[in-house]
Amino acid sequence: MLKRLLVVSLLFAVCLPALAKPKKKMYSNGATDLFTAALRTARERHVVTYVDEKMLMFTFQTGHSFFTKGFVANASIEPQDENRAMLIINVQTKDGEAAFGAGDRMADKFFDQVREELAGQVKQKSSVKAEEANVAVAPPKAVPPEPSLTATSLAGKPALGTVVLTANPANAEVSVDGNFVGNAPVKLKLTPGKHTIMVSAKGYQGLTRDITVMPDSEVRLTAELER
Repeated sequence: MLKRLLVVSLLFAVCLPALAKPKKKMYSNGATDLFTAALRTARERHVVTYVDEKMLMFTFQTGHSFFTKGFVANASIEPQDENRAMLIINVQTKDGEAAFGAGDRMADKFFDQVREELAGQVKQKSSVKAEEANVAVAPPKAVPPEPSLTATSLAGKPALGTVVLTANPANAEVSVDGNFVGNAPVKLKLTPGKHTIMVSAKGYQGLTRDITVMPDSEVRLTAELER
């Protein structure tokens, strides 16, 4: 336990130099289940930049908003007993300042999203495809013409497809249709149709592929960059 506390302290000291007061939430779930749900929640909604499964901790970044440039958050799981564990989140803004107010609201929202994940309230994807060895084109299917990142279906609900992209090396930069969307691994919500995905990293040759996204689908892709 002492070793774990020292590692947690070191990680927070490196990643979050100006910490706000950490926020904590107790869950009636085992530590492994809580870690899995929290990490899945972060990967679905944000950009995960560091994971230590052994120590049950990870770091993720949020997107920017009208009021902030986004947040960097460290999350760790503290086992309490066999059926209880605590999720601890430290938040700061991306400019290195301690995050108060909006950061607290972000943490509270994340706690609620993890609870929903644990309760099975998150909508399951209609199809999941096996991870490919490289970025590949999804099977063809009729799609509406001239799709955009904000297109909606005739029913008024988003008809989006999901692309889960990982890369080697990790943290490679990912762009979609010329727009930077984050660092791998990243989960993209795209409208049906053709999109151009570019993956790049310093010291590696960039990789560009055109893919066809189907509505209400999920495909897992891996980009292997060469030096």
